[in-house]
Amino acid sequence: MITQRGFVVLFGGVLLLTSGFVFINTYLALLGVYLIVGLVVTLPFFALTANIAGIEVDRQIDKVKVFSGDFLRVRVTIKNTSRRHFDFIEVWDRYPETWILAIGENFIASRIEPGSSMTFSYILQARMRGRYFLGPTEVIMRDRLGMHYFKRVLKEKTEVLVYPTWKDVRRLEAMGKQRQLGLMFGSHRTKTVGMGTDFAGFRQYVPGDPFRLIDWKSSAKRGDMVIKKFEMEKNIQIVCMVDSSGSMGNGYPENTKLEYAIRAAVLLTHMGMERKDLVGTCVFSDVVHSYVPPSTHPNHMYGVLESLAMAEPSGWSDYETAVEYVTTQTRKRSLFIWLTDLEESPAPLLNAMKTVVANGHKAMVISPFGPWFEVPVGQFGPVEKVLAEAVSEELWERRSKISRALARFGIAVVNVGPADFLPTIIKQYEDAKRMGVAMF
Repeated sequence: MITQRGFVVLFGGVLLLTSGFVFINTYLALLGVYLIVGLVVTLPFFALTANIAGIEVDRQIDKVKVFSGDFLRVRVTIKNTSRRHFDFIEVWDRYPETWILAIGENFIASRIEPGSSMTFSYILQARMRGRYFLGPTEVIMRDRLGMHYFKRVLKEKTEVLVYPTWKDVRRLEAMGKQRQLGLMFGSHRTKTVGMGTDFAGFRQYVPGDPFRLIDWKSSAKRGDMVIKKFEMEKNIQIVCMVDSSGSMGNGYPENTKLEYAIRAAVLLTHMGMERKDLVGTCVFSDVVHSYVPPSTHPNHMYGVLESLAMAEPSGWSDYETAVEYVTTQTRKRSLFIWLTDLEESPAPLLNAMKTVVANGHKAMVISPFGPWFEVPVGQFGPVEKVLAEAVSEELWERRSKISRALARFGIAVVNVGPADFLPTIIKQYEDAKRMGVAMF
């Protein structure tokens, strides 16, 4: 194939040839013919010698699974196993367009001798969660004059899975875990009166109570028999329902409603595992894309991360199918936390919530309000501003009707924006722990 320099030479030859005929100048015409013929004649000769079968490329990466925002080191080695040398060879290692080339270059241009090798490396930053591919690696051979080139793809793609961002968990851990978390959000354990070890107070003796529980000193002072009460800590079970319908993809890039819902699900799972609670995750739209049952297994978090990493906004919200799928696999009493924007028809949502309540579960809805995630009204013109305010009022009134309908089933709806999404999920989890919702 002809390079950019070759096209310049070809254009110059045509221009000289044309000028020679126009001005009746033999020298210009001959020079133009020389450039054109020289370029055309050298092409088949170059094609015969452009054999890079002896070039082997190997790509190595330090990890195949990273968190969003983390860095990935890529190392590419080129080896010449043939008996010929290559005067000028280029190697380009492609990477996803949404990633950032942080350090180094993803290509090398050099001469390579027979039996020798050369290596280059670079560092990428993964910006968004999902499944990505590094590669392919392209090897380009050029002639000495740089007029022609031959390109060949030598290395297949390497898959890299990017987990949702972990910065929210790191920020939470930086608060000092239990101590500072309690100061900021109210750290509570779920306790019930029973045969635990923590003293909870006294109560009057009732015939049938075990004699070993009688506190004789307190009974002597009060003149009546009293027994000690103890409390034991109980855990709760939560199922996080993440709506990945098309409307959840609205908002700024990397800060859509779905991205915030995924960050909230990661944070909720981490807090639950820290306190020995069971937290499951279901990603759904018009179908159930993935479901990770509640568990305390050490690798449970990685299953949740892989499930959330693959979530993409598409389809519509089929609440009934999601509830039917999860309730058939969840026997213990659970708290269903829905992360959805409530922009679908309310009838299927109400039917789904009836099923949740009928199966003995509890539920609540944390709903991102669309206009709060999109372009601020102040950036609109006068006409667009009026239309945006009208749409916001209509959506808010529709949302209020859904909230009142769900309140009849004891299900609360919390409207959130980008600023209070994550604090709200923390607060709701702490409230559930304190009230002992969905204990097992």
